Amino acid sequence: MRDNRSSILLLICLLVVIQAGPLLAFSSQAREYLRRAEVFFENGNLVQARNFFQRAEKIDPDDAKIKEFAAKLNKVITERADRLQLQIEFYLSAKNVPEAEKNLHELLSLSPENEFALSKMKQVSETYKKIDEYRSQGINIEVSSGRAHDVDLYSAVSYMNRARGFFDQGDRAKALEMLAVILTREKDYKPALELKARIDHINQIESFVEKAETAFLEGRMMETTDALTVLIADSPDRIEYLLLRGKAHLKLKNYDEALTDFWKYFRKNADKDTLFPLFSECYFGQRNYLMALGFSRNAKTGKVYQTLAYRVECHFRMHFVAYMLLLLLLLLFPVAIYYSWKAGEDLLMRFSMGTLRVSIKCVAVIAVKSPVDCLGDLISVARDLNVPWLNYLVGICLFKIGQIEGAQRFLTYSLESGSLRSRAYYFVGLARKFLKHQSSESDFEESVLSGVGRQSAGWHPKFMKQIERELLMSYSKEKGDETFEGMAFALVEAQTEE
Repeated sequence: MRDNRSSILLLICLLVVIQAGPLLAFSSQAREYLRRAEVFFENGNLVQARNFFQRAEKIDPDDAKIKEFAAKLNKVITERADRLQLQIEFYLSAKNVPEAEKNLHELLSLSPENEFALSKMKQVSETYKKIDEYRSQGINIEVSSGRAHDVDLYSAVSYMNRARGFFDQGDRAKALEMLAVILTREKDYKPALELKARIDHINQIESFVEKAETAFLEGRMMETTDALTVLIADSPDRIEYLLLRGKAHLKLKNYDEALTDFWKYFRKNADKDTLFPLFSECYFGQRNYLMALGFSRNAKTGKVYQTLAYRVECHFRMHFVAYMLLLLLLLLFPVAIYYSWKAGEDLLMRFSMGTLRVSIKCVAVIAVKSPVDCLGDLISVARDLNVPWLNYLVGICLFKIGQIEGAQRFLTYSLESGSLRSRAYYFVGLARKFLKHQSSESDFEESVLSGVGRQSAGWHPKFMKQIERELLMSYSKEKGDETFEGMAFALVEAQTEE
């Protein structure tokens, strides 16, 4: 009985061993996969750790160690996925698409069904697609810029190119629209800011120009000059601003400032037809009438820029003193005519045509020879005219030829002349002394008194002085300063030597 029981127990044990063998084999393989998963887990390779874990779990899902490792692995994978999501969002916000893509691949390898990773990967794919489209249009961003995968920057460059095109075509409004789109996305995009500043500056300049022109047309010259001063300082090459400011200064009667602007304009653009009238008005305002008259016409072309009345006024103002003197002479001309007429009446009453012929004959003889050669005719003329100067000439001529009595009579007629009185008294005194008249001494005294202080004796021709010197040499005996005769001699001699 004992032998039978032993045999039955042995048979049962054999059957148990035969049934449990495969199970033991599966359990050992699961443990091997789990071991490998733990090794990769320890090395930080979560993908391989997950792969081997999944194999071990598939073989023996109820194993306690596998379940324990599953909890630990899932926890680390979840933490790792969360960190990768944060990194992906950071790289995408920083436009670092390659790094974001790299982290997305890692996240998808850890969690292939992760919705966040799938949506972001789709976004990255669209970004690459847009970049390829921009590059096909010739728009490329250098890698060194750090924004080679920034779609917004590609878009900004595209809009920037279009803005430059509109600007080059002169359509600044469209260019500003493009720039507004850029700056909405890229507030600090330097090329867009620079072009916008340039357009704003041009618009501001045009606003100043419009303001200056409007103020000029409306007569507000101070505003015109202020606006143009800003424009000239900003754009010194725009010489038309100088011309307009000069006209404004001319309206304000700031002639110096106007001339400065006009001459600056003339040096760069010698437009004589435009500037010569303006120069003329400025110089007229400065009372430089010579320059005003000169710029009133073009001497080379003969073109006249100002009216005749204007030019006459310039000439009148330029020679104002001369014109006043001329006017005075014209006013005195009737007076001169009146007195000439009166003198002519007095002269013609004692002047005949015969006397005129004799006078002309005497003048011719005197010019060629000497008055003594026509003394008879001179006596006739002197009797008709009774002029002191002519009486004096006849008297000294008669004195020269020895006709002392006749000389005394004619010299006495010449005592009325203030310029001849001193000489006439002297020669009258000589004649009376020669004729032994008692009044000769008083004649010499009167000669001295008439000649004292007189520096000039009026017009006295050379032939008359020659006759006087001959008489002095022939008839003057007293030459000292002790007597009136000597003093009179000195005076007359001095006058004959002048």
